[in-house]
Amino acid sequence: MTRSFSVVFVAVLLVSALAGGAVAQSDGGDDLFRSLEEMVPAYNENADAVDLGPINLAGTTNVYVRDGDAERAYSITMDEQNRITALDDGRSDDAVRKITTDRSTLDGIAAAENPAAAFRTAVANDDIAISGEGGRLLEGVKWAIINRLKGFFL
Repeated sequence: MTRSFSVVFVAVLLVSALAGGAVAQSDGGDDLFRSLEEMVPAYNENADAVDLGPINLAGTTNVYVRDGDAERAYSITMDEQNRITALDDGRSDDAVRKITTDRSTLDGIAAAENPAAAFRTAVANDDIAISGEGGRLLEGVKWAIINRLKGFFL
């Protein structure tokens, strides 16, 4: 693992296995998805400038966003340099991890001058939770350990 944790974003990634319920996509999510799409270039420009310690988010992550009574789901794919290579409106069955956050946090990251740094801060402040996606035991154990130790490297 490397500082690849910075790409973890927007990630990315958040709770289909959250009580096993279905994720509702509300109309208000369209503007959130557009703002995330617009944020990707700025995020990628700054991804390698933010040290997130020994965390690698390469691959696909589901991002679950609480928005009032609704929950939005997105998926992001990152490369080894923590750059976002794909952002999709909806969850991915291929995701190994999930990110859970609220709309306010994600809006703040999307609007930030340096979204990568804003993401790191949100992870460090527990405004973003990263864990294994449902059924991914090894990824779940890995993130449980990382979450307990992140205060030492974030």
